[in-house]
Amino acid sequence: MRLEEYIFKRKTEDGINEFDRDKRAENTRICVNYIFEYFNNYLETTAGEERTVLHDEKIDKYARIVERYSNDIQEWLVDMYSSYGKYLHRTLPTFIQDPFFLLYDTEAEFRALSYDVYPKIIKRYKFLNGHAEMIYRFLRDEHRTRSLVSEECELPNITEEIDEWMKKTYLKYGVNMYSFCSEYLMDFMDNPERWPKEHRKRSEYYDQYSGSDSRIKVPQSFLYDYDFRQKNNLFGLDMLYRKMPKKSFIKGRKQEIEAILMYCYCFEYDSQDRYWKEYSEKLL
Repeated sequence: MRLEEYIFKRKTEDGINEFDRDKRAENTRICVNYIFEYFNNYLETTAGEERTVLHDEKIDKYARIVERYSNDIQEWLVDMYSSYGKYLHRTLPTFIQDPFFLLYDTEAEFRALSYDVYPKIIKRYKFLNGHAEMIYRFLRDEHRTRSLVSEECELPNITEEIDEWMKKTYLKYGVNMYSFCSEYLMDFMDNPERWPKEHRKRSEYYDQYSGSDSRIKVPQSFLYDYDFRQKNNLFGLDMLYRKMPKKSFIKGRKQEIEAILMYCYCFEYDSQDRYWKEYSEKLL
């Protein structure tokens, strides 16, 4: 395709209305990105006759890896991999430093994040200069894939009230509270230095590996076990709840969040499903 044909194709795919005065600045940025895409990606990646069979096999394999993303993001990731050999689906999420990313539910939040990470990304990957819009769309799709509820990844059954709250929150805001709690818990459990002292118990390996003469340097999570039977501030919830964004679907839901964290701990982290019965009876 010639440049004008490529722009027309991309404009049609994205549903751009160039006569919308309210979106003039946004449309300008998007159309400029089309030109960068054409010269930096399209012209290079359409020369199929230059590809080897081995290269095509690698591209097909990578395409299967990223198939959970939406079609346009898949195509972009595959194009970037084909041209530069980078696994952007792995590296770009590492630029997301906001621990409350999975609670995003507004375009403003995603835009602000994309503005924050874009300079850092192009500093590391210069070939992504001019791909600001695609990076923004990737961030939105990353949120969608990590929050996805499907037949293969359903919301758990905790209590009728909590289940209904999680379902309504997902359908209305696109926020999966279970996914958020699961990711938070895994990070919390891997960092015992964040645990209150009264919540830490020496593990069976403490005496063997904690001494200064030990030649094996082991992580703190190996030396300590978490006391999940504590009655207050379970999993650092007090601090977590204070820092969480003040969203309508979170307000007044501290007890529900604790229950989800405990469910994740019992069934995902430490196989304490027998304790879940005891905990849930108190909860009900």
